[in-house]
Amino acid sequence: MKKFFFAVAAVALSVAFTSCGGGWTEESKKSYNETCTSMMEIVYPDDAKSICDCYVNKLAEKYPKADMTPDQASALMDDCSADAKKKADDAFKKEMDEMVNSIDTTATEATEATEAPAESH
Repeated sequence: MKKFFFAVAAVALSVAFTSCGGGWTEESKKSYNETCTSMMEIVYPDDAKSICDCYVNKLAEKYPKADMTPDQASALMDDCSADAKKKADDAFKKEMDEMVNSIDTTATEATEATEAPAESH
């Protein structure tokens, strides 16, 4: 899902920018960065600014005429968001492991309770 989001975001940003023509200006980089950040905050709220700073800087450096294709823009986005993606994936895995362990513990306790001999009074 995130890969799809990045592809859509990269295409939207590159189409919007390249339709204006010309190369990068400080104003266009700022605008592009702000748009990118507002989109990335949906997926990576803690890392959106650093991802987009990296992304816009790499785009401007590698494509000074802003003549990148959507695939090229998407590849740079993947590169700039790799650390945030790994961090999010690790957090998700940890959360899932904790949930599974909690379910296992609850199931074990329930099984032990039903298998325990009844106390006689």
